Amino acid sequence: MSEPIRRTVIVTGTSSGLGRGVAERLASLGWDVLGTVRGDGAGLPFETVRCDVTDDDAVSSLGQQVLERWGRLDALVNNAGVSLTGPVEELAPVELRRHLDVNLVAPLALVRACLPALRAAQGVVVQVSSVSGYSASELFAAYSASKFGLEGASEALAAEVAGQGVRVVLVEPGPFRTEIGPKGTQAAAKGSTGLYETFWRETDEWLDWHATSSPNADQCIDAIVGAATRPDAPFRIPVGEGIAEELRRKGEEMIMQAAAAEAFLDSV
Repeated sequence: MSEPIRRTVIVTGTSSGLGRGVAERLASLGWDVLGTVRGDGAGLPFETVRCDVTDDDAVSSLGQQVLERWGRLDALVNNAGVSLTGPVEELAPVELRRHLDVNLVAPLALVRACLPALRAAQGVVVQVSSVSGYSASELFAAYSASKFGLEGASEALAAEVAGQGVRVVLVEPGPFRTEIGPKGTQAAAKGSTGLYETFWRETDEWLDWHATSSPNADQCIDAIVGAATRPDAPFRIPVGEGIAEELRRKGEEMIMQAAAAEAFLDSV
């Protein structure tokens, strides 16, 4: 009698935070886990591979490595991400491009590299998005641009691969206590215009709260693991206190905007 096939997963950004928590949990459930790190993965309780997710050659090599080693991939968890804060007027184009490269281009490149293995397993792509993927705030234009983009791309991807037996799930966390805030960057030209002091003060206070007093990440890890392991997971999973309500509020706001647009167009 043959042994059951062990389920396989790539989790990106597993040095700390959500990525490490998800990788540890899946490993404890008996999954073969390969976690990406940019530095030394020594001491982590799962296998790691050094991979800069913005390095096209490294990403392509990872996809090929999975095919040669496992021949299948049950889940790709695109967790790696960075945070950049600042008003649009104080953000340099080079900062924006780097941010979008990590948070938007890299996840899509990883999907591209892993789709042959995902098809072989009838697997799932779990995109770690954010409440900022549908609800934007001052000084988070760059972050929202990356997550709004990820949401739109994931909707298109889901339609493209549904007929191939591959699922796509968006997990949309609110604030959870992870390293993304403390390790995030701010506009190099912070305060240069002298026009956004109030927003900067409020954002710095919020980032301090996020790093020290926001909820621990257990609920979010549960959601991501559920998205990877349960075939009944819905396409969109808002997670965190008040986050589902924010999605409903945003939907109602867009309905009101559609009505206002119709009235406007009738008047022109």
